[in-house]
Amino acid sequence: MLGFGFVLLITALPLLGMEAMSTRRETSKKVFDSAAEALDACQSWQHGEGKFSALIPAAAPVSTLARPVQTDISSCEADLEDALVLGRRYSVVPGMNYNKALGSLHRPICRTFLYLLPDGKTDD
Repeated sequence: MLGFGFVLLITALPLLGMEAMSTRRETSKKVFDSAAEALDACQSWQHGEGKFSALIPAAAPVSTLARPVQTDISSCEADLEDALVLGRRYSVVPGMNYNKALGSLHRPICRTFLYLLPDGKTDD
């Protein structure tokens, strides 16, 4: 009988530990409550990425010189069905000035992430 209790204790402790650890994880929303909430999620991520400077190629009838422009490092879209933010980012350093055309810079960094509520709670 003592052996059965010992086996039960060894089996149950890891399960209790896993349950306790899973309650501490940040939880995500299943769907956005509104389009405005989705837009806020995108803008808060985009704001954190920063800005950089590059050149816009010359437009033939208007100008013959490329002109500098300051633009956001990232752009994003929100998936309204799954509360996901789909972000795309230029591979540049925030605050830097790149003396090349904006179209020649690469956007290889893509990220998909769950939208977490600011207070860490779900909408349940």
